[in-house]
Amino acid sequence: MESVETAKDVLAKALFIHRDRIADDAAISEIKPLDSLSFEALILEIEERTGKVVDPVDLIGMTTIRDLAGVIEKLS
Repeated sequence: MESVETAKDVLAKALFIHRDRIADDAAISEIKPLDSLSFEALILEIEERTGKVVDPVDLIGMTTIRDLAGVIEKLS
């Protein structure tokens, strides 16, 4: 699934981690806990990737890579 691969790229870049550490079905909190700065970095990376403004509220319920992929897919 292309959107999952995109989500992995976005998360890896935003959290400064190697993409290979991210499994397709991983919970984001298992990869690296999101604090306010990493959450903002994730938003900025999504905006850069999609060219659209992200409402942080849309990300509140996001817990997995597939959730992130869904958000990116909606914006693309």
